[in-house]
Amino acid sequence: MLIFSVIALAALGMAIGSWFRPLPSTKTAALPASSYTDQQVASAKADVCAAFGNVDHALHLADGRGGSSNDPTAQLGVATSTRQVLDAGSRYLLTKLEEEPATPPELSTAVKKQANAYQEVLIYYLAGLTYSDPVLKSAGNDSNEETASIQRLCK
Repeated sequence: MLIFSVIALAALGMAIGSWFRPLPSTKTAALPASSYTDQQVASAKADVCAAFGNVDHALHLADGRGGSSNDPTAQLGVATSTRQVLDAGSRYLLTKLEEEPATPPELSTAVKKQANAYQEVLIYYLAGLTYSDPVLKSAGNDSNEETASIQRLCK
């Protein structure tokens, strides 16, 4: 019985001690900035620029398929295809940036902004807005500006 009392007191002492012990810090030490070779940066830039070029090309193809058709089925097909490109393209660009951490910061920022602009345009389309709506037109203009910025950075 004495042994059980000693064990119980020891357990109680450890419990009380752990109660007053400070919690471990959740802060992590700042990691040194990664440095990449010129080759890694050039390769990442080329990959991200190629990915953007593919998405931009897919978007132009999707937009141009319907022409000025008055056929509601053709219009729906073009709208659906365009929305798919906006959705898949934005996710693809963000994934590519994750895979290419050596991407130059200015290009990385522009591609993130473009992916966000694609998502914003997509949501407005899905909400039923038309391009004549000022909100959607503004989002489209932002996307066009980011496209120009990325094209400039990818030269």
